[in-house]
Amino acid sequence: MDEAVRVFDTLLIRPALMLDRPDVSICIVNWNGRELLRNLLASLRDAEPAMRLQTIVVDNASSDGSAEMVAEQFPPVLLKVNERNLGFSVANNQAAELATGPYLLFLNNDTLVPPGSLGRLVAFMDQNPRYSAVGPKLIGDDGNPQQTGRNLPTLGVLLYQRMQLFPRWTGLLKQEYQEYRYGGFDPERSGEARQLAAAALLVRREAFDAAGRWDEQFEFGVEDVDLCLRLGGVGPIYYLADAKIHHLGRISSRANRGFVYTGYECGYARYLAKHHHRSTGRLYKTMITLDMPVRLVVLGTQTVGYLLFGRKDAAARTYQRLSAAGEFFFHRLPKFWSS
Repeated sequence: MDEAVRVFDTLLIRPALMLDRPDVSICIVNWNGRELLRNLLASLRDAEPAMRLQTIVVDNASSDGSAEMVAEQFPPVLLKVNERNLGFSVANNQAAELATGPYLLFLNNDTLVPPGSLGRLVAFMDQNPRYSAVGPKLIGDDGNPQQTGRNLPTLGVLLYQRMQLFPRWTGLLKQEYQEYRYGGFDPERSGEARQLAAAALLVRREAFDAAGRWDEQFEFGVEDVDLCLRLGGVGPIYYLADAKIHHLGRISSRANRGFVYTGYECGYARYLAKHHHRSTGRLYKTMITLDMPVRLVVLGTQTVGYLLFGRKDAAARTYQRLSAAGEFFFHRLPKFWSS
């Protein structure tokens, strides 16, 4: 990497971008996603020619040459390189610190921004100042819209979603879960939402600061739910179906299933303790811990069954889930209980 552009330890800044205040500051966190990041940055070049865009990448100590690629191929991008992986929330806050625009667009590195979509999001926020944030329709790699809007989770919802034995097999709390997962959200219809996926979320800067920014105690997973809840206290959140952004989804997650599994379990426990009650978080930890042996047996049985019936792809996917759950149960429970 060119040492001539290095400023303030691991921070790389292109001063030319600071001459005019941008219309939007685009905040991207990256960890070992070089090719995905390259494609995203290339899409941003033509995303909105009439707008001044400030693109910021915070690299969480990638080992695949991501930072060097950005510095060499996308010189206008502001790049901060962390010496170790500080987590998604910390890195997003670092990007926000560098941002100078009135709007912050938080983007996952596995997204692509087609021309016109960003302009629609900004126009909506300009015309509707009471909203704290707006999210686009996310289109998956299968060409279908993703279910990005949900209600806020409760203890009952999370127990139904995360536990294997109770209450799923009994059917208890199923209606509550369905209301959380699908109730009132249609990806083809614009409207207010309690939470939207932060894979692509445009946030008003004042609202972001007023809400307290990203909670850095969430290492990976559920931090976007927490942020949306707090943003909703500042101003409502809107889903704009007319703006489309492509989202490949879970590429990095699939490559780091054990880390992601633990991150989400710790995140849900922290969310419940923070926004409900400490005892709610402890109850969630207890129920999940008691359920884990059942989950491991079920996943192991499913893996063997798929193999016996010749369904190798299903067996491989289930085995990956089994490995992630096993890593969590046998190695990560102390971290879970201290979260």
